[in-house]
Amino acid sequence: MLQSALVKLLEVKPLNKISVMELTRLADVNRATFYVHYTDIYALFDQLKRELIDSYKNIITRHRGEILQDDYEPLIREIFEFAASDESTSLLVAGKSGDALSGDLIDAIGAYCNELIDPLSATQVDPVGPAVDGRTAGAVRDYHFVYLASGIVGSLKEWYRRGRREPIDLVVRIEANNTHAIGLAMLARNIGASACESADAQTNPSRR
Repeated sequence: MLQSALVKLLEVKPLNKISVMELTRLADVNRATFYVHYTDIYALFDQLKRELIDSYKNIITRHRGEILQDDYEPLIREIFEFAASDESTSLLVAGKSGDALSGDLIDAIGAYCNELIDPLSATQVDPVGPAVDGRTAGAVRDYHFVYLASGIVGSLKEWYRRGRREPIDLVVRIEANNTHAIGLAMLARNIGASACESADAQTNPSRR
């Protein structure tokens, strides 16, 4: 009840403008009950955020094998279908506090992809090319998946902003194609380019 009430209020006002009094009134719960479970409104919001992030992490885990095959459509389809089926929670991403939550969600998805996917084995970097430093490859991977995650979350926000007028099949196809275009092949290219730049810098110190 409290979570649903918070989501409704977040549709019309930012988090810092919501009071415990109006929240409990909307949820038909007394304030004493609220404080048994939460210290303040922010604690309730943090719980909602953690649950949402965990849901997306579970989705990513289920599709790790497909991601490694550079196939993103099943992942993106489940993300959008989850958003459609759990509208009250996913509206948090597009609501008045959506920017802060979107940033946290992008960071979490990007970081979790980094944990699941080794940049060298996943991209099959050319073994006869310049040696690839693991730290550099990891940095390239970090930027790559944060960029990819921001595109997916941004598309989800846009879908909600437009009132979900477009059918899921259309949006999923667009986003899957966009994501594939910056998928593992692009990650491999960027890692390879970084290796070449590092090798060039070592042989030509004046270019640093």
